[in-house]
Amino acid sequence: MSRLKNRNKVNKIVYSWLVLVVLVVVIVLVGKGVWGVYKSKEISFNNRMYSEEEYERLKGRSDSVTIEIEMLETEKGVETEIRDKFRVVKEGEQLAVIINSVEDDKKVEVEKEKKSFFKKIWEFLRD
Repeated sequence: MSRLKNRNKVNKIVYSWLVLVVLVVVIVLVGKGVWGVYKSKEISFNNRMYSEEEYERLKGRSDSVTIEIEMLETEKGVETEIRDKFRVVKEGEQLAVIINSVEDDKKVEVEKEKKSFFKKIWEFLRD
């Protein structure tokens, strides 16, 4: 009989509202911790993807810079770079600069100018 009384006391304590409230609080706190870890994992995953993309971009840039450095180690590469950046020529060479003719510029300006309906009719009749 004493076992039965002890069992009833234990059952009353285990199934009391206080124990249920404590269990709910513990579950909420554990759930909050799990949610924080999940969010940290998501942030870490996104950062990893960004870092991998950045690494690939920088690796490609490194390759192109290496090629440029190798080109600049040759005499022809240095000459080409100087000609491109400073627009210079060697002694005895001549530099030809081709520009648009004045007539081409006027044609472009006329085409850009909006013409009224009457001007269009006048030009049609005149031509």
